[in-house]
Amino acid sequence: MNFPSKSISPQANPQERNRADRAPGPELLRIVCMLMILTSHFFVHGKVLGSLRTTDVNYSVGWFIEACCYVMVNCFVLITGYYQSASRFRLKKFLLLWGQIVFTSAAEYLILCACHEITFTWSGFFTAAAAVTGTRYWFATAYLILYALTPLLNRAMRDLGQREHLYACAALWGLFVVGRNLTYWMDFANLHGGYSYVSFIVLYVTAAYLRRYPPRKRRWLGWYFLLSAVTAASRIIMAVLYRRYGFSSDYLKVFMQYNSVTVVAASVCLFLFFLHLDIRGRVSRALIRFFAPLTFGVYIIHEHRDLRDPLWNRLKPWEIARSPKVFLMLIATVLSLFLVCSLLEYLRQTLSRLLRVPDLFGRIADRMGSLARSLVDRHLPPEESCSNTTKQE
Repeated sequence: MNFPSKSISPQANPQERNRADRAPGPELLRIVCMLMILTSHFFVHGKVLGSLRTTDVNYSVGWFIEACCYVMVNCFVLITGYYQSASRFRLKKFLLLWGQIVFTSAAEYLILCACHEITFTWSGFFTAAAAVTGTRYWFATAYLILYALTPLLNRAMRDLGQREHLYACAALWGLFVVGRNLTYWMDFANLHGGYSYVSFIVLYVTAAYLRRYPPRKRRWLGWYFLLSAVTAASRIIMAVLYRRYGFSSDYLKVFMQYNSVTVVAASVCLFLFFLHLDIRGRVSRALIRFFAPLTFGVYIIHEHRDLRDPLWNRLKPWEIARSPKVFLMLIATVLSLFLVCSLLEYLRQTLSRLLRVPDLFGRIADRMGSLARSLVDRHLPPEESCSNTTKQE
């Protein structure tokens, strides 16, 4: 029912204090990525891009904005990899994330039923409550799987030298990024365009390398826009060719995929730009500290499957898709959704703290850890005795 909150008390645990000490640049990037997600959903769920012709000016502008926003998911994972690769896995955090998704999804379902937006059914309620295993939020499910694997990933990378770590990144990129573009029509690794925890692992290992071996400062923002322009141009050109020659529509997104080489490279460039961004303003840093921890909740709230259609059917942005006013509506809609969902997530976090839910999940995590250790100790000899036995042999 909770996600790590922004309030850091003097008695806070070390992990929470470390979060408060994070550089403001990556935290600002989390907010920017959430705004990008809202922007992308405006174009896709709002059927704006689908209502345009290739000859419309808004078509080219819209796809360029969409291409710039396509780094949104990758950057979230890069931020996680950058910090989590130097941190320990916490079962409490895992349970809190799972609980937040379940509580928000189920509560939102009941609220929509109370507002007569949907009809209540027990099957619908249980489907909403099983939001993680039911993959109602693909990103949340893949993220939880990635987080559960971080102890193994961190252990595997711990003893790697720079050359070995670079080889590992090159192999992962070759197989799951470049290889995906070269064999686009096959999807031999079942990556589903980057909607997979496997793609998240590639980004996690990459971010860990960037943390251990920081690259030199370059014009990362310029490279990000250039790569995004290439991504947008590929989508527009393929659309023109599709209308002229009528090949399979699957090829329209050869590079417009989360795991395409241009999108992944652009994601790394934007991440590095924000990583080196110097933010000194006291007010700016305070706003970043307030909104950054709310971003995951904004995603869970606004992307609820039962809210999606009623929301966008009321807004109807497709009706003005060919007008310049659509971009004014884009700004107003994105900012409004972000602020409203941030407020709702802040209220949820406040209620969670008042009910001491994080403490409850902490005790559950401690109990589960104790049971797991007792089971392991019961069936396996201590590590010291194992090492002594090995030496004797």
